[in-house]
Amino acid sequence: MSAPSDPLVRADRPLRADAARNHAAILAAARTAIEVGGPDVALEEVARRAGVAPSTLYRRFAGRDELVAAVLEDYVAEFVEPLLARAAEVGDPWAALVGVLEGLVDGVTRHRALLAAAKATGAFTPELAARTLAPLGELLRRGQAAGVVRDDLVPEDLPTVVHMAVVTAEGHTDGEGRWPRYLGLLLDGMRVPRT
Repeated sequence: MSAPSDPLVRADRPLRADAARNHAAILAAARTAIEVGGPDVALEEVARRAGVAPSTLYRRFAGRDELVAAVLEDYVAEFVEPLLARAAEVGDPWAALVGVLEGLVDGVTRHRALLAAAKATGAFTPELAARTLAPLGELLRRGQAAGVVRDDLVPEDLPTVVHMAVVTAEGHTDGEGRWPRYLGLLLDGMRVPRT
């Protein structure tokens, strides 16, 4: 099902305009196809949605794992990193941390199928995790230095908080609408009590 690819050639040479358009169309189509059809959607369906021949898709991506990894990378670059960058500009450390966690929980609830596909294919690499954890850690340290966040929290706790809010809300029929309540409860446990 997979065709050989040469990532070195692709990484070293910029894409032609038509190839760049096809690449972007494939990533957008793959994200939609995964979110509509689940992580096992056929790659031929992705090509159809992108308006390209299957051979074009296979020229860019050796198979499902590589495609899912590229879609996850695109999602992180388009959504997660800008969210983290905006939070770094917020003057209030508590508001910055809360805003990021709310944005991450909202993103996870909206893109569950993509994240499940990424987990199943091993697309969550240590490098990708570091790109998220480093800015989260900085937000956490700012909050701790300001005395608004508990000192015993570590950056690795924050993805767990996101996961807990999502999983808790999933147990209810209106889970997407309930996550703010559960995240609020978790945030209360992270904040230094006011005296």
